[in-house]
Amino acid sequence: MRKVLIVDDEKLIRKGIKTILEKSNLEFKDIKEASNGKEALDLLFSEQFDLLIIDIRLPLLDGISVIKKIQNMPQKPKIVVISGYDEFSYAKECLEYGARGYILKPIDKSELLDLLAKIQQELEREEDTYKLFKMQNILKSRMVEVELNNILLSNLTQTEIKKKLETLGIDSEIQVYTFYIFITKDREEDYSIVSEDLKNNLIKLFPDGAFNIALIDYEKNILVISDTLIEPLRIYDLCKGVFQKDVYIGIYNEKQPLENLKLLHGRSKKTALYAFVASKSIEYYSNVKDRENIACSKDESIHKLKELILAGKQKEALSCVENIFNHEFLKNCSIESIQDIATKLYREIIERFESQVPRKILDMSSYLLLKNILNFSNMKEYIEMLKNFVYEATSMIAALKGILTVKDEIEEAIKFINENYYKDINMAMVANHVSLNYYYFSTIFKERTGMSFLDYLNKVRIDKAKELLANTNLKIWEISEKVGYKNPKHFARIFKEITGLTPNEYRDAQKRLDIH
Repeated sequence: MRKVLIVDDEKLIRKGIKTILEKSNLEFKDIKEASNGKEALDLLFSEQFDLLIIDIRLPLLDGISVIKKIQNMPQKPKIVVISGYDEFSYAKECLEYGARGYILKPIDKSELLDLLAKIQQELEREEDTYKLFKMQNILKSRMVEVELNNILLSNLTQTEIKKKLETLGIDSEIQVYTFYIFITKDREEDYSIVSEDLKNNLIKLFPDGAFNIALIDYEKNILVISDTLIEPLRIYDLCKGVFQKDVYIGIYNEKQPLENLKLLHGRSKKTALYAFVASKSIEYYSNVKDRENIACSKDESIHKLKELILAGKQKEALSCVENIFNHEFLKNCSIESIQDIATKLYREIIERFESQVPRKILDMSSYLLLKNILNFSNMKEYIEMLKNFVYEATSMIAALKGILTVKDEIEEAIKFINENYYKDINMAMVANHVSLNYYYFSTIFKERTGMSFLDYLNKVRIDKAKELLANTNLKIWEISEKVGYKNPKHFARIFKEITGLTPNEYRDAQKRLDIH
């Protein structure tokens, strides 16, 4: 489906052209309209069209002015001019600015369709030519890229690498720098085509005559090899604009012969990772090379963090995370140490929680990203997610401990009621006995027993009264007092509400059962 913009100040003409296109066998089906030149120009600069059908006489900005203003567009649409004026000067000027045809109103349907069919064929030929040219360049670039990646992944000797480069027509002894462009990992999208265009645009940043190679390495990041150092901010701005995400550039700024490709790649890549850790857009190898051999261990801190989480000590655990990844550590330790510590944290804490804690209690799915710091846009984002995990995990532990504690306290309350039902007790007294807030106690007591405090107390008292009615000759008022009711009438009313019988009726029924 091809995209068309129809521009005419007469609505009926726009609708007529649109109907012709929609009913035709041509591909011009994605149709937009504009009623004046300014509106048309706004659309042309905000969207890409294959075809522009435009009237000469328009409000605000005439058709010829619109055509002139789009001359420098990188992908200009094919232009068909429509007009009510059969003037040679108009037609000549339109054709000079690239119009493919000049059609007079009223529009002849056959004339319009014949012209558009030719334009469609022209578009198809241009697309085929462009695809062929692009494919040839891509194949050549890919061949070099594949061979260079093979070198990076192989155990070839310097002599073998030298021969490989010479086979590709590349001078192995040329002294070069490397720029490693690390793109943060959101690999849902396919950047292969984007990266091909980007490689070409990266090469254009370097001076004419400079030696340059740009390749996508086996980790889908970009390595630029050049004998010239340029302002890296230009590389950053270009990449940032393409990928719309965090980009880190590591520059190996100590010239080496190209035959040392593996060393050039490895050191510039590490430099980019140091930039990632420091949340810096650009880093030079000369600034970080002294960190290469500085190994750091955080085993004790990791063990302490695990203990603090299991103890539900949230504040101390969060402080421990900050201590593990403090500024001095991130600034001075080798990238290998930083990645190793993140891996140990994952194995010792995250992985164990994921395998042992039910998902309904704590959903660990998002925290599995903590397996690798490079799953994040920057180190700060990694640390923030680690803190979120610690916060959730300690909250969960504290809550579970609270539930267990409250469960014990409710059991104690039930025991207290069963032992003191005959006394003048109430909910405030029992809540105070187990040291719980009155309203909180009321809620959790009902959750535990399935009934309110008063209903539960009455049930216990009436159950005891039933035993006394069945097994003793005590008077009703005496039984009432023994089970905690001072008023016999109140006792009788509660008894009947629960059992459906008066105390005397219940006693008589029990006697009849004994006789039988």
